[in-house]
Amino acid sequence: MKQPRRSAKQPYGPNIVRAWFDTVFHYVLAGLETEKGFLARRNWTFRHHNGKLEYISSVARYVPSAAIENLEQFVAFFPEVGALIDRHDDCVQRLESRCAAYADALIESADFLTTFRRVEAESPQELAHEFSRNFGAYSSEEDFKRILAEYLVNNIESLFSYYSTAALWNRYREDFVSAANTPELAPLREAIDQAGRDSIAASDGLIASMKRIRSELSLAFDVPFVAELSSVR
Repeated sequence: MKQPRRSAKQPYGPNIVRAWFDTVFHYVLAGLETEKGFLARRNWTFRHHNGKLEYISSVARYVPSAAIENLEQFVAFFPEVGALIDRHDDCVQRLESRCAAYADALIESADFLTTFRRVEAESPQELAHEFSRNFGAYSSEEDFKRILAEYLVNNIESLFSYYSTAALWNRYREDFVSAANTPELAPLREAIDQAGRDSIAASDGLIASMKRIRSELSLAFDVPFVAELSSVR
């Protein structure tokens, strides 16, 4: 992309650039950096109750709803960013659908169900409380299975004690990981990992492009990345 030049013919000026910085760049770049942290840890933030990824999403969801037209305007002037956004969003959608497929396969897996039944039977004595108490407000067996499957999908290791499932998961995590480590489920895990790698690459490309354009706009229109700080230390 050629560096923007200030001229009377330029269809946008410093006020529009300021709005892009405050309502598009700020939120999108922050959202992408957050999601990259989860992707790097292979925590896909999949949620069993709705089949969605909580902290990895389409780019538009990072922008405040009141400013979505600013994003649309920005993309209209920089269609190469629009193409990168489409690539990113496609990767996220693919990752989400593969996580959902793996979760469904887990709770139907014979090894997972066998482990679930064994843990259900022995954990009351091991943990000194009823099995259902490990799942907080959830009360159905289907929810219990899906919560445990969610942890497997997201590659969760130990849980902090404030989670209602912490005692159960921390005690039996290796049992459930072993139950999920079957040849039948391996292709689903590999598909998720590939989608995760694709998502990281898409995020990296989008971040690099947006940071480059932001720098060029800042220099061309003498507009700082951040307008002002409420306090300076």
